[in-house]
Amino acid sequence: MIRNKLLIFCVVCSLSTLFAVNYTSAGLFSSPDNLQEAGEELAQNLSVAGVLANKRIAVLEFKTQGAVQDSMLGKRIAEYVSSGLVGIKDHNWDVVDRFEIARLRNEMEEHKDSVFDFNVWMRKKLQADLLVLGNYVIAGDDISITTKIVNPESGSTVSSASITLSANSEIKQLSKTRKPRTKFAGAVEDITAILTGNGRGIGNQGKSSSALKLYKIAGGNRIPFKRSNVPVFNVGDKMGFSVMPPINSKLYIFNYEPGAEKGEAILLYPIPGLRLESFPAKRTRRFPSYVSRGVTSYDVDPPLGRMVFKIIGVDDTINLDLTNSLKVEDGYYLLDSSNLNSFMDDLSSLPDISWWSEDVEFWIQ
Repeated sequence: MIRNKLLIFCVVCSLSTLFAVNYTSAGLFSSPDNLQEAGEELAQNLSVAGVLANKRIAVLEFKTQGAVQDSMLGKRIAEYVSSGLVGIKDHNWDVVDRFEIARLRNEMEEHKDSVFDFNVWMRKKLQADLLVLGNYVIAGDDISITTKIVNPESGSTVSSASITLSANSEIKQLSKTRKPRTKFAGAVEDITAILTGNGRGIGNQGKSSSALKLYKIAGGNRIPFKRSNVPVFNVGDKMGFSVMPPINSKLYIFNYEPGAEKGEAILLYPIPGLRLESFPAKRTRRFPSYVSRGVTSYDVDPPLGRMVFKIIGVDDTINLDLTNSLKVEDGYYLLDSSNLNSFMDDLSSLPDISWWSEDVEFWIQ
């Protein structure tokens, strides 16, 4: 849990900073170095021979083989493959974003006691012509990923690909991390447009750096994490983060614990009674000092495990306050299962280019 002298809140991270970049053949002649490169290479191989031309494609979560319990790794692989498909230069297909799948998952809960054909249902609701399915297995120090594109009407496979790479620290950490415990946490994680860069909206397209950056604070100095390192804090550390919006934005910064039994997300900014301000594009603001003057860090406390900051930015010319759909509890705005659908409806009413989002995940040990 993260605390400071003025603000007390539980934090759980789920960063999936994804880059929609043009495919570069980093792994064509050698094994890719990380999951992002693996996703790009798989996407490139799946798209050969024009099988995806003019199609609408839904990428579903990858499954683990064997008796190992599904973890966050399958979800992350699917996200990287999705961004890889969108990042291929001059592509002529559409990819269903995770926000739509999240809304559909909520709807599916209403039919959980019914018997129906999942693939047909997905095709009708998502209007997807093709589904990307896949699985993975970790053996020793390597991970093997296989994937295929299936026509949901005929059940036929139209394309397939596989890849093997070394299991780096990100892969090992995600393979040990449980999926969100509640359906609420799973849906909140998918309130993001990972398919247009590090977030949603025209301001993030092609962006190569993160809008939200975590850092440790030691001896009064800010110590950033290297891009190749998984952000890990020890209990007793001090932390902070900075935000640099890609467009002039009204910001909403949530924090939550995906593994918590109670599904809820606390709004770190804004807080009730604080005027909702516009954050200028390309200018950095640091937290918690922006909210609590004189307070420069959060204390890192239990619980242990994966934590998430979710930031949503809305074009400041849009006349919409997302806190209107939230409730107030103990001095904070709160998002939970009782108001999640209303919140998602408000977001979905906005033009795609008028809002963006980013998740930043870290671990407490």
